[in-house]
Amino acid sequence: MSHTAITLFAYNRPIHTKKTVASLLECKEAASFDFIVFCDGPKDDSSQVQVDAVRTFLNSITGFKSVKIIASQVNKGLAASIISGVTEVLNDYESIIVLEDDMIVSPHFLTYMIDGLEKYQNDDRVISIHGYVYPVKEELPETFFLRGADCWGWATWRRGWNLFNPDGQFLLDELDRRNLREAFDFNGSFSYSGMLQGQINGINDSWAVRWYASAFLENKLTLYPGRSLVHNIGNDSSGTHCGKTIALDTKLSDRPICITDNTVKESGSAKKAIELFFRRNRLPLQILFECFKSVKMRHQLTALAKDFLPLFAMRKLRHFLRRDESITFEGPFASWEEANERSSGYADEQILKKVLAATLKVKNGEAVFERDSVLFDKIQYSWSVTAALMWSAARNDGMLNVLDFGGSLGSSYFQNRKFLDGLQGVRWSVVEQAKFYEAGREHIQDERLVFYPTIAECVAVEKPNVVLLSSVLQYLPDPYAFLDELVESGADLILIDLTIVNSKKFDRIFIQNVPKSIYEASYPVRSLSEEKLISSIERFGYNIISDFKTLNFPQLKKLESQFKGFIFSKKYE
Repeated sequence: MSHTAITLFAYNRPIHTKKTVASLLECKEAASFDFIVFCDGPKDDSSQVQVDAVRTFLNSITGFKSVKIIASQVNKGLAASIISGVTEVLNDYESIIVLEDDMIVSPHFLTYMIDGLEKYQNDDRVISIHGYVYPVKEELPETFFLRGADCWGWATWRRGWNLFNPDGQFLLDELDRRNLREAFDFNGSFSYSGMLQGQINGINDSWAVRWYASAFLENKLTLYPGRSLVHNIGNDSSGTHCGKTIALDTKLSDRPICITDNTVKESGSAKKAIELFFRRNRLPLQILFECFKSVKMRHQLTALAKDFLPLFAMRKLRHFLRRDESITFEGPFASWEEANERSSGYADEQILKKVLAATLKVKNGEAVFERDSVLFDKIQYSWSVTAALMWSAARNDGMLNVLDFGGSLGSSYFQNRKFLDGLQGVRWSVVEQAKFYEAGREHIQDERLVFYPTIAECVAVEKPNVVLLSSVLQYLPDPYAFLDELVESGADLILIDLTIVNSKKFDRIFIQNVPKSIYEASYPVRSLSEEKLISSIERFGYNIISDFKTLNFPQLKKLESQFKGFIFSKKYE
């Protein structure tokens, strides 16, 4: 195989890199290949130690025909490293097998790659060979083709890589000109075009979405195995380009993949199976961003997403659902993006002024309770939440530190103030979108109630023992990304209240229509899979200790959904 090189892209994860190389060496053909490693340079002094550890290991590798380490003195980033590295290797070799430092391969991986490269080397319809396949429920053919290209354990020829176009704007314009966005997005089940737009806007630095788009526009095909030969171990938040998830975990095939004489065309059944996988799992963007975004942008993306929430919608809902059931729902829809496109949105500059005026009356003792700018003469308690707050304080010697995500101008704080006054110490931090954050800082904040614009900035200063999410998750474009960041705060308790859930294994997307008698608006709303929501928190080391029904809203029964709340407690050894 002197005309093919195995190429690994590594950075600063010595444990992952060792596992990747060890799995490659389990392939009987490894000794026949030249092994070329591109190791990116450190971003800063803090990453130098891990980068050095990776390079020390790489220099000890044996078992391949030859080993060549190309160590960069500067940090190029994944996209630049892969684009330049693949180009450089293909100047000297006819074909290339590409891995990153977090991909464990089956002992049959190289056999499949060799067979695929040889079988289709002269077939211009085929642009690449891919080793990973999504863990779909449906049975897949032994091998099959999909239009485009992919990035988790792949191979191509010089002729294939010559079609790579790094100009994201050209690619997106061409998709639109040919009316191919929906097909590119797997019939609207996953927004790859949104990733491409993000690359254009500088939100991510994806090489892979451009590789996929380049191949897709050229109507080229990639060969996939029916059983995965690659398992990504980087979805543990250890890397620069991936978050935490088990949704993409696969079992490596324990037997070889036989490349059959497939008709060289896209498999409709396989594409449908993967489309259904996307719809069932409602994969948040960060899950598939291992090739698409930099961790540098993570908190910026999180803060940016908050700005796209329908202003005040989640706050108004709690009050108006109690008094007006003419709120209606449409759907379900294939994706959040589709529902958003069909919604009118919501904007009312007077809302913040109303909330601020009402909250100031409560703060100054002129009113008893405020919810959604409406003043009440009696406090409406969420007793399960109040009990959990007191329980947390009791476990922490009378100290309570709350991160209240999406907490308006402190409604839940003022709701529970009578109980909080009896504690030894209270710190209540509200994380809110820009306008509410600014109003809170200027008019409401005191020594106990403080405001932050992002989770990251809050956690950097505070040490919350409670995270509170009340009527927020269902209005987020990607609730699981926020949950991942919130649970990483290390809080003892996660309190979820007034959240729409269903008993299925996947989220469902609807449009919520608000009648003119309240305010004229429509916007996307999510019914979260209760099972998925619970598992997404429990995998971070939490136990669910209570779940409870909140609002009784008949409209949701038609959607096989309901309002519920949950209390999670961190497990300790």
